[in-house]
Amino acid sequence: RERPLLAWRPPSSTAMPSEPSTEVYQQTMFVCMPLRLGVLLFAGFNLATSLMYCADKSYFEYAFRHFTGGYALSSRVAIGTVEVTGAAFGLLGVLGAWHCKPSYIQWFNGWQMMRMAAWLFMYYVDIPLVLHCEGWVDAVEAMTQKYGWNDILYQVAMSGHCSNDRNKFFVQSTLTFMVFSYIVLATSRYQDVLSRVPKHLLRVPKDLSTGIYYAHSMGERSYINGTYGATDDQILHDKPPCYEQA
Repeated sequence: RERPLLAWRPPSSTAMPSEPSTEVYQQTMFVCMPLRLGVLLFAGFNLATSLMYCADKSYFEYAFRHFTGGYALSSRVAIGTVEVTGAAFGLLGVLGAWHCKPSYIQWFNGWQMMRMAAWLFMYYVDIPLVLHCEGWVDAVEAMTQKYGWNDILYQVAMSGHCSNDRNKFFVQSTLTFMVFSYIVLATSRYQDVLSRVPKHLLRVPKDLSTGIYYAHSMGERSYINGTYGATDDQILHDKPPCYEQA
């Protein structure tokens, strides 16, 4: 019984390409979400938030201040730099997860690590300001001399929302930092899966000799005629043993 031939069809540009190994199907994040899908969705989320920041910087800082911080000018600059560059790196993450490009995922994950470093700098700058929020009502001059004028915390202190704003900042920013740290680890796992060679394509190195050694078949004409290893002059002047025997 003849087996039917498989027809080859060129890959469609709208279909997601297949993974280099079926092992990626066994990897998950957040317990049940497939690893590749999670990286794709989160890269798309980063791209969307970066575009939102570029479109309306003031609204982004107001809406996401409890998540990303930015009570001081230096922390706002750090977070803003990460969000502006996130438009390009977020797109790389989307393309890398869609087309299974390890290099794209590597660049995207490197940007995520840079964002975590900017986040730690934000904590270093903003935490002392938030802890002394009430000082912008009780001792405005002393706070201005120590930290410089801060209109954001002045408005929060004057409205009497220091405690509420401080609690929101610590809870929401800490949870966001933990989620982003987990995303970095999950992206690293996905990058490792993409960079791994499937077992059926694994090439075990062979212990071959160098090129200075070579072998000849005993059925070659020169070996049968007895001229194997002889020079051209010896072949012209000396008759082969087969002629002498004849």
